[in-house]
Amino acid sequence: MAGLVERFDARLRRHLGRFLVGPDVEDALQDIYLRLTRLAAGVPPPSFNATYVFKTADSVARDLRRRRLGRGGDRHVELPEDLAHDAPSPFDEVRWQQNADLLRRAIASLTREQRMVLMMHRVEGLTLVEIAERQRIPLRTTQRLLADALGRCRHRLKDCGWFEK
Repeated sequence: MAGLVERFDARLRRHLGRFLVGPDVEDALQDIYLRLTRLAAGVPPPSFNATYVFKTADSVARDLRRRRLGRGGDRHVELPEDLAHDAPSPFDEVRWQQNADLLRRAIASLTREQRMVLMMHRVEGLTLVEIAERQRIPLRTTQRLLADALGRCRHRLKDCGWFEK
């Protein structure tokens, strides 16, 4: 175990120092060495490579950070119950109305065949094979029409300033 500490101690300290403050680094190191010591007692003892040691370090650091943040519960501020509600904000309503208008115009700009394939696939939920059979066109043509429709809509929406979260 001494060889393991000697081999990884400085690198682990630097690694943990990026995520944790001073005293927490020492606690995390103790946890890491404790876990590795318990594993080393197994038969046959594992060979600890750098990947395994640093994955253990990341796990210990995450656990320690969660525990520390969880203990800061007294620092939370109470929020009024009516603060969060299910209704969209007025901004969201306007934004989605604008997006719906942009989408309608983009779909209207497609050829009749592209529009039919797009609506059958995306609205009715039909597969491309089913669409090809219904429209009596080759499957490859159906695929091309859908790809062209999606590409034209994407391009048109991007040009119009599509607002997406």
